[in-house]
Amino acid sequence: MNTERKPGEEAGAIDVLTRLSALLPPRRASEFGQLLADHRAEHGAAALRTDVSAHRRLARLAASLPPAVEVVADAELLAALSEATALADPSLYQTFLSHYTLCVGSLVLLGGKAADPDGALAHARTKGSFLVTEIGDAGSHLGIRTEARFDPARRAFTLHTPDHRAAKFSSVAAFGLPQQAVVCARLLTGARDGGVFSFLVDITGVDGRPAPGVSVSGPLPVGALPLPYGLVRFHGARIPYDRWLADGAGIDATGVLHDPQPSADARLQRTLSCGQGLWATLPSAMAGLAGRSAAMAWRFSAGRRSHGRLAPGSPVLEYRTQQHAVVGALAAAFSLRCTARAALSTWAGLRAAKPSDGPGTAMTFSPWAAVDRSLALHKAHSTRAVAELVDSLQHRCGVSGLFDHNRLPGYLGFARAFDNAGGDNTLILLDAGRALAEERARPDRRRAGPGRFPADPGPSSADPTDAAWWPAVVTALQDRLADDLAAAASARTEALHGSLQRDLELWNPLLEDALELGDVQARRLAAEAAVEGTAAHGWPVPQAADLAALDGLSQARRLAGPLLATGVLTPSAVRALPAAMDALCDRLRQALPDIVAALDPGAGLARTALDEPDYAAALLAAHGAPAGAPASSSTGSSDRTGSTS
Repeated sequence: MNTERKPGEEAGAIDVLTRLSALLPPRRASEFGQLLADHRAEHGAAALRTDVSAHRRLARLAASLPPAVEVVADAELLAALSEATALADPSLYQTFLSHYTLCVGSLVLLGGKAADPDGALAHARTKGSFLVTEIGDAGSHLGIRTEARFDPARRAFTLHTPDHRAAKFSSVAAFGLPQQAVVCARLLTGARDGGVFSFLVDITGVDGRPAPGVSVSGPLPVGALPLPYGLVRFHGARIPYDRWLADGAGIDATGVLHDPQPSADARLQRTLSCGQGLWATLPSAMAGLAGRSAAMAWRFSAGRRSHGRLAPGSPVLEYRTQQHAVVGALAAAFSLRCTARAALSTWAGLRAAKPSDGPGTAMTFSPWAAVDRSLALHKAHSTRAVAELVDSLQHRCGVSGLFDHNRLPGYLGFARAFDNAGGDNTLILLDAGRALAEERARPDRRRAGPGRFPADPGPSSADPTDAAWWPAVVTALQDRLADDLAAAASARTEALHGSLQRDLELWNPLLEDALELGDVQARRLAAEAAVEGTAAHGWPVPQAADLAALDGLSQARRLAGPLLATGVLTPSAVRALPAAMDALCDRLRQALPDIVAALDPGAGLARTALDEPDYAAALLAAHGAPAGAPASSSTGSSDRTGSTS
């Protein structure tokens, strides 16, 4: 493996298969790419209960890769593989993520590599999953009720689901091949609750049927990610002692638990720290989807004429609304690529550092911001930004944006699914917003992740087409919102003095403000990453600063309300934003073909009819109709493009 790579290094166009060729031996990289290109042909229409195609595809991919432990240890490789699988098929990515990043990642993080002695997980002969969510209650990650009871006589554990509300949820409902899962459960030793640990549990036996003590519901179809999801309950399932991912803890001969973590919250944070790998690499997958979607939409728009009466026959990209959407999507894809690099860099720092002794952010709404606030915010921003981007491009491509063949529906469903999956974005933003406001209320006014741009640069008078403008503006907005929320919380505390029974009474009227502050905090991190990306070596086109500036202007228009309400921007500055976007679109116009080529990570992996110069001919050819056949009388109005202008 190449050990000389550094976070942030890019070379040439952002083609994910090209990157994999640098990360894997050439033969393996070629095999992996061919498997991704071919995998759809074997994804049949079998009933979900017997559809083990996801497992078979995972095993085929694993055969072209190093052992899973090595993949997880190589952040750059894990990110590139995540992006490649997401581009090829989002449901395949979900299977890859669960097996490599969460299941094997937990074994690596928590000292459980010995739990896979024969390498069944390492080579995906057994499919790995991760079971944490319990369906009966909101915020179940903070109140996990599945129990792992220690049996001192056998020095083993039995796993129990106390009632149906504690049923776990994961894609384990297809039987026929062996499956294991890392299960998060509350460790009980005698009468003591030892906190939440992870355990490696057999979901099925070698015959592919449910293991003793395990029951799995019928499949629950999820259209956005078509996998055999099901609800899992445990009824005394036995777990050997060496399947406990103890992470330095132990139980002595008298049955007493000894845990190096100082508190239950610290143990929960540590157990769920496998999420860092997800949040560090998911932004790469999201950046890939953004670049692929934006490139397709641009190629489609570049060859499309509008018959609107303002200028019949003009290219749809002559219209400013289409430019703002499509060129703006390319700018967003650039910024998301920079966020992906920042996430990997942050994870590298966390891996090199000594594990913390406890949460740095309070676990109020969920544990995720406490596991790592910056990475959780990168995840929240990336997934929401891509969902907005693909949704907009789907509309801008008209009915063609709805065809499954053109991949946009699958990409949109994938991004929306991860608004909740991998840590709920709303809960992440609520915790981040509340934490920042509380920090701003302290005497030292310490910032979480200090901004690297002036907090109040007089942004209304600055040049909005400068790449540094948006980071300065969003930093000023974050600081003013944080000060306002801190002041509001302080005022409510004084007003409720003596009658305050619960924190909910204090924070309930302020939750919308906390959510807004968390979102702005995530945007600030992304804005700083984008500006840093403009200075990164190896970016293949010289327009990086204009792309970062255009994405900043697009975000400023979305946040015009709070920018005006806080006085960060004046009304005249907000009214000038569209003209500034027009100027940047004009500056970028001649370079767009090179920008598209540089940003498109998967033209060779996930090409569609939208990429072809003659879209109609390509679509007909893809579906078995000759492009030169005479048109019927019903097709005369099929090229109306009202939604693309």
